[in-house]
Amino acid sequence: MDEDMLKRLALLKALQDANDHDNPKTQDSENIYVSSIRDANILLKMHMDENSAAYRKRLVSYVTDPANQVRSECDVYHNFIMDLFRCGDFLLAIHICDFALSFAPYNRDMLADAINACAESSQFEKGEEYLGRALEIPKELWSFRLFLYSVSFLKNKLSAYPMDAQLYQRALELSKEYQKFYPFDEHGYNQEAELLLMMNKRSEAILILKKYIKSLSPDPKDSESRLVTAQCCVTLLHTLDDSSNYQDIIDVAEIGLRNTTQEQPSALICFFVYRKALAMDAKCHADSFRDQEYLAKTLKTYQSAYDLDQNRQFSSTIEQRYAVLRPYVKNFKPLVKRHLYILEKENAEEATSFDQLP
Repeated sequence: MDEDMLKRLALLKALQDANDHDNPKTQDSENIYVSSIRDANILLKMHMDENSAAYRKRLVSYVTDPANQVRSECDVYHNFIMDLFRCGDFLLAIHICDFALSFAPYNRDMLADAINACAESSQFEKGEEYLGRALEIPKELWSFRLFLYSVSFLKNKLSAYPMDAQLYQRALELSKEYQKFYPFDEHGYNQEAELLLMMNKRSEAILILKKYIKSLSPDPKDSESRLVTAQCCVTLLHTLDDSSNYQDIIDVAEIGLRNTTQEQPSALICFFVYRKALAMDAKCHADSFRDQEYLAKTLKTYQSAYDLDQNRQFSSTIEQRYAVLRPYVKNFKPLVKRHLYILEKENAEEATSFDQLP
């Protein structure tokens, strides 16, 4: 928390303590006193553990009671809703959305949050109501979040009703409209591919992912380029799990590495390095371990993935594969966990041309 939030928190606590002193029967925080959603959000951040579910319910009940006159701008409600999402309180999030939409019925961010909450909680009937209201807004006025969560909602619903061809068509058409109005946002393209995979159209999904990765990815020589296709690369790599075209996998992993921004989690970088190492490993086996230089590069790539794997998601597999390969390389050092959270320069510079994508 920043300094201003800490001061507000201290003031809120003082007011609550004073109220508890005057009302001894309410010392378990049955009564809640806040004058704004910002203050309510500070209290929420203090009660995000699994043992505070009852408190969060009381807090939401308080701020949505018109008699308490707790109102704010919709972007402040959005922050409050996101914290409820982090607690898994999707039904409480819907309650907040309903309250905010009662005085801002066509607010795009609130509709997006409501649709997202319905997707996460499988409230499909209520989600269709929100989506119906959103569809009354011209598409050129939709935010990227409204597109993103609307398609995600239809995808989740399609998971529950996999044979609904009409539902699939609605989702596919909306993903294409997403691409039309936000042509430089990879999520619209990625959602189209995921929909195709859901309908067992694997070959078609692979083709369009390669097409979008090639057309949307930034020029590695252009430092000002801001387009990224990291998520499309993740989806494509998962789709290529059983592929024996190992160079294809390496190429996609390297493009994913180039397109991963600083704002994205380090786990994503680790995933790309790990998948690259596995494909390099497979090439070593296919070559009967004859290329000493390539074997050494593969071990270094495994080492980089090992260093990046802060959550030890892949560490066990890396240890096993490293142990298999290391005897084939003379005088190569053992695998040791290093506190290194960036790629070795030699790996980062092994960029592959988009033209090499088949």
